[in-house]
Amino acid sequence: MMMKTLAKRGIYNLELIDSRALVRDKAWEFLFVLGQPLYVGSTQVNINPVAIR
Repeated sequence: MMMKTLAKRGIYNLELIDSRALVRDKAWEFLFVLGQPLYVGSTQVNINPVAIR
């Protein structure tokens, strides 16, 4: 099911994002930027999300 969400629907599974630094800094509001992978239909790629406060 996980692979179908990205490949078929374009939905990213972001459950492994480490947000402890945001909590530690009390960054309750921020802009979340997530670039798309370079490979069409890929299911497991490294993406680097950025939180801009």
